[in-house]
Amino acid sequence: MYPQTAPEVEGLEERSITLYGSRDLAKIGVRGVSGELSMNARVRAFGAILVIGVSGSPSEIERRPIRPDLPTIDIIFVHQGEFEYLHAGVWVASSSPLIIASSGLPNRVRFVSDWRFVVARVPREQMVQFVPMLGDDARFFDELSVSERAMGAFLTQSVESEQPVSPGDSQTVDRMVLEMAGSVLRARQGTNPPSGSPRAAARDRAMATISADSSDPRLDPAGVARAVGMSLRHLQVIFAEAGTSIAGEIRRERARISRSILQDSRFDHLTIGDVSARAGFGSSDSMRRALEDIYRLTPRELRIGRA
Repeated sequence: MYPQTAPEVEGLEERSITLYGSRDLAKIGVRGVSGELSMNARVRAFGAILVIGVSGSPSEIERRPIRPDLPTIDIIFVHQGEFEYLHAGVWVASSSPLIIASSGLPNRVRFVSDWRFVVARVPREQMVQFVPMLGDDARFFDELSVSERAMGAFLTQSVESEQPVSPGDSQTVDRMVLEMAGSVLRARQGTNPPSGSPRAAARDRAMATISADSSDPRLDPAGVARAVGMSLRHLQVIFAEAGTSIAGEIRRERARISRSILQDSRFDHLTIGDVSARAGFGSSDSMRRALEDIYRLTPRELRIGRA
């Protein structure tokens, strides 16, 4: 039985399970274009992460969110169904199993069969640590990697489970989904479709190099430029246009690796110096400064805060 009045998707109570029927979804901007809206959703909140299971029957819907500027990113796994979406006035057919899009994008979709999606809705600001230059478009991908299949299965199990979640478990799921989402965004950077300009493509290649090689303490901006095949000065200009820098992105990626190690109990035997070396930092002090600048947390707080 669906609630008479469902809360807005954003701001749900921590560790809650909320069910949305067609009427509830209509209140947050989803409507049927022809005929009655036939869909429902189930939402679980894990910290700042929302995991959403949504399904329906053949229909055409239009989504115009009440808050079109939602500061979140949707990673959508299509488990069942084929659909068409309206792009620049043209209907485009798709059976893509993975979609990455800004949550507040208005869109119009035709479902040509029964369909079922599962969605990870993650705060955009938390994704910046993985991929600092996030677009506002929707991107469709025709194949899933092994890790993406694992993420889709994990999200499905998380949203469908009736098992109560403790605060500690909620933090663990939040962190796991965040790490998986970040990995997906990093891996998909610069792939299908292309970014559109040679400068954006060069930036994507540089970011891929940083993601792959940042744990090597010898990696520096000049090394990234050599890997991309352009002058350091030119690449620095491209990064500056995006509001960042090559050195800043190397530091950000090393901080992300440090955070991941510090929050994994398997590495509790490592000293702070060991962690900084594994992440590619030149010293434990430089790692501390990066973690405090980016996450506002010390290495000790990151280890303690995972419980």
